[in-house]
Amino acid sequence: MRRFDFHSHLGKTRSGDDNSCSQMVEQLSAYGIEKVGIVSLSQNSMRENNDVIAAAMRERPDFVVGYADIDPKDPLAYDEIDRTLGDLRMNGVKFMSWKHGYNVENCPQLEGVVDAIARYGVHIQIHGGASPLCTPYVWTLFARKHPEIDFVFTHVCGREFGTTCIELVRDIPNFSVETSANEEMDILREAVRVLGSERVVFGTDWPYKPTNIEVDKILELGLSDEELENVFWRNAQRIWDTPNA
Repeated sequence: MRRFDFHSHLGKTRSGDDNSCSQMVEQLSAYGIEKVGIVSLSQNSMRENNDVIAAAMRERPDFVVGYADIDPKDPLAYDEIDRTLGDLRMNGVKFMSWKHGYNVENCPQLEGVVDAIARYGVHIQIHGGASPLCTPYVWTLFARKHPEIDFVFTHVCGREFGTTCIELVRDIPNFSVETSANEEMDILREAVRVLGSERVVFGTDWPYKPTNIEVDKILELGLSDEELENVFWRNAQRIWDTPNA
């Protein structure tokens, strides 16, 4: 069965450990993963983060799907959207309010930035959980405003907001959830039950989480072969299938 990792990273970890594109490909390939979507959050600026990903896309275009790091508060956000999604052909945008230090409930810059991203047709993924800065409600308003765009909550918004997240997006068909780093099996099962296997996307959060555990927990959900195909790769392929793919 094919496996696409929808959500991982490249660049130094929070503990200072370095990594490389070749290391990532080798370690993920060992678990049958054929493609990976990545963002970098470890550099000193949006542009430096995005340059790390652009280099990986050039090194392994067969394996790497690149996402842009965008800070809506940065005066250069619009220029970086055009550079990453236009010139560099990245396939999505990651918002990490925890990393960039803003509360999504009180960030008026988000609306214009999301509108600018929507013009490129790529998906928007949001770090969910782990911080009161990463609450899910506001993002559902953007998803309703832009039904043509796929939105994805990573980590099913964690144990903190997992159940709330599932209920919030239940009736928003362009909103999916991603599985990495959420080890609460009841939340993962509830996501599949409520949203259907077509809106649950497999990820590993490499290099932060053990890849074997991230794979095995999906296999332990009791899904049918068709449901596993959806979670492990079909949903990622659908979301990636944009003008920038």
